[in-house]
Amino acid sequence: MTKLSTTSRTRTQRTDRIESRANGLLGDCRRAFHAFGDLDELAENLRILSLNAELAAGRAGDKGKAVRALTQYTRELVNRLAQIQGEMHSLRGSTFAFSSTILRSLMQLNLFERACQLIEAEPDGTRRCDSGKRAFADLMTLLVDTLDGMADAVTDLSRRTHAVEEVVSQSDSIATNIAIEAAAAGVHEKEFRTVSDTMRTYVDDLRQMIDEASDAVRRASEKGEALRRIGLDALDDLHRNS
Repeated sequence: MTKLSTTSRTRTQRTDRIESRANGLLGDCRRAFHAFGDLDELAENLRILSLNAELAAGRAGDKGKAVRALTQYTRELVNRLAQIQGEMHSLRGSTFAFSSTILRSLMQLNLFERACQLIEAEPDGTRRCDSGKRAFADLMTLLVDTLDGMADAVTDLSRRTHAVEEVVSQSDSIATNIAIEAAAAGVHEKEFRTVSDTMRTYVDDLRQMIDEASDAVRRASEKGEALRRIGLDALDDLHRNS
C-alpha cells in the first residue's frame, strides 16, 4: 500500500511540474507574439517609405538610380515581413491549441490519479485499478506527443524571429547605402537623407521587437525542452511500473 501511494504521489508531483512549466511556456509564447504585435504596421510603413523614396529617386534622375534599386529591394524585404507575419499568425493559433490540449490532458490525468488513489485504498483495489492505469498511460502518451508538438512550435517561432533579424540587418544596410547616395545627390541630398533616417527609425523599432521577443523565445525553448524530457521520463516510469 505504501509503495502504491508513493507511486501515485510521484505521478501527481510530475504532472504538477508539467502543468507549471506548460503555463510558463504559454506565458513566454504570448510575450513573444505580443512583441511582434506591430510587425504588420511597421511593414506597411516601410512599404510606403519605399514608394516615396522611389518617387524621389525618379525626380533625381541619374543621381537616383542607386536609390531606386535600393527601394525595390526594400519592397522585397517588406514582402518577406508580411510572409513572416502570416506564418506567426498561424503559429500562434497552433501554439494556443497545443497549450489547450496540454492543460486539458493534465486535468484528466489528475482525475485518473485521484481515482486510482481512492480505488487502491479499497480491498482488491490494485487489480481494479489496472484498467485505469492503462488509460492513464494512453493519456500520458497523448500528452507527450502534444508536448513534442509544442516544442516544435517554439522552434518554429525561434526560426521566424531569426528571419525578422535578417530583414532588420538587410534594412539597416539599405539605410546606410541610401545615406551614402544622399551625400552625392546634390539638391536631392536632404530628401534622400530623410528617407535614410526614417528607415533607421523603423529598423530601431524592429530591433526593439526582436530584443523583447528573443528573450521570451529563449525562455520558451528552454521550457519546451524541459517539458519534453519530463513527459518522456513520466512515460518511461509508467512502462516500467506496468
